[in-house]
Amino acid sequence: MKCPSCGEQTAEGKFCTNCGAELRQEEQYESVAEPTNTAASTDQNPNETVEKLKTTGSNFGHFFVTLVKNPSEAKKANGSDMSSGIITFALFSLLIALSYHLILSTTQMGFFMQITFLDSFILPFIIFTILYLLIAGLTFAGAKLSVQAVTFPDVIAKYGAYLVPFLLLFTSGILFWLIGLSALAGLLLFISFLGSLLMAPTFILMEQVPIGFDRIYVLIGLYIIILLVFGLFIQSFMDSMLGSFMDTMFNSGF
Repeated sequence: MKCPSCGEQTAEGKFCTNCGAELRQEEQYESVAEPTNTAASTDQNPNETVEKLKTTGSNFGHFFVTLVKNPSEAKKANGSDMSSGIITFALFSLLIALSYHLILSTTQMGFFMQITFLDSFILPFIIFTILYLLIAGLTFAGAKLSVQAVTFPDVIAKYGAYLVPFLLLFTSGILFWLIGLSALAGLLLFISFLGSLLMAPTFILMEQVPIGFDRIYVLIGLYIIILLVFGLFIQSFMDSMLGSFMDTMFNSGF
């Protein structure tokens, strides 16, 4: 082999027989070649991510279509459907945020205060997504009080599954409001809100026979806590909107 230090031919070994330099260059070349394989595996990661997204989307499509056809199948949802449940939370929150944004954009409220896209769409979307996750957590706590055999992923999946028909009602309410049938739209929106807040958790807790606390008392306590949490969320949101309104008034010279 050739010594990298003096350039003379030398026998293989740890040191050069001509100049005594240490022969470690081949090990260095091998270590530099390793990142090439890492880069190749890194290139494969986006493909894996895309495949996972496709699988999640396909599972949600099957989940959604099944529950549209037969909402009672929600009782069969389990932890493997947790991603689909979370997507349902996000879709419901997205529709609520969209409807709120449309109301502010088409009414006179927009003339009295400066409303940003953050206030009219992004903030409601985040608030209601968090709210639905909290309701799922409270429902899980109620299930544990009544000693039911469910896990938190199970509850998220079931809650999302039971939300599907109310999601359809909410969508119908928006459509009726857009075509001018405000009374019918208001009724459908009210039922969908009531269902998402109270009825869906009730369906979950009624699936199994309780061993612990009587579920009637558990449901009453759950209703009180959910309504209190919902009230706090709405109050916080309205305070934010009132702050925007006051800022607009002061900026306009009132």
